Amino acid sequence: MRQQFFSYYMWFIATLLIAMTVLILLNIRESKRKDKIIANSEMFLRHSMLVQESERKRISLDLHDSVLQGMRCVSRLAENLSDKKAAREIIDTQTENIESIRKLCYNLTPPAINKGNLIPSLTFLGQKIFDTANSGFQFRVVCEQGVDFDRWEEDALLNLYRIVQEVLQNIQKHAEAEEATVFFKDCGPDSLKIIITDDGRGMDPELVARINDSSFEQLEGLHFGLRNIFERAKLLGGKVTYFSEDGCGTRLTVEF
Repeated sequence: MRQQFFSYYMWFIATLLIAMTVLILLNIRESKRKDKIIANSEMFLRHSMLVQESERKRISLDLHDSVLQGMRCVSRLAENLSDKKAAREIIDTQTENIESIRKLCYNLTPPAINKGNLIPSLTFLGQKIFDTANSGFQFRVVCEQGVDFDRWEEDALLNLYRIVQEVLQNIQKHAEAEEATVFFKDCGPDSLKIIITDDGRGMDPELVARINDSSFEQLEGLHFGLRNIFERAKLLGGKVTYFSEDGCGTRLTVEF
């Protein structure tokens, strides 16, 4: 009887060990599969961002080399019109359009971003977006002492620039704000936080919850830009969070 019990006991232990081994192997396999998916996802995101930048450059060159030149040609032709009033209206309109396209070209292809010019470039970008010279809009970029951009490669710095750019453009289009601030905060070794605030009309709490849950498809007219912000942050290992209430402005944080 004791021998039979011992045999059952050994069979049970052997079965348990086999089951545990199978589970461990399955977990390892699943972990490798997930790691591969994550790696492929990151590769896809990186490729997607490179394609975006390439397309931006192409569009910018097309605008500069064809559309702008065509507008300048129209202005020169207008100077020969006998109706001087009409000629002046055409020239003034073309001048405004040329300036708008110049701004668009700058937004599409900023100068090469590096650790030494990121803050000045963002300052200039904000001034352009909000037209601070004429609108009275208050815009500032603040970089806390101790923030070190040395660890960031140039393509990563460009992604930081694009994240801020997308947020500022959203503020300009939707917030009805009078001021905005971009704050770079040192959060310890190899840690950075970007905080972007505005004093605009704020956002509905339900909308904020959807944004933070990355439910972009439910955000009519907004999802592409927001997805761009989240995906660029994800590519850099960052997390994006929105805070807002109706009539109380909006604060966005990106933590790396």
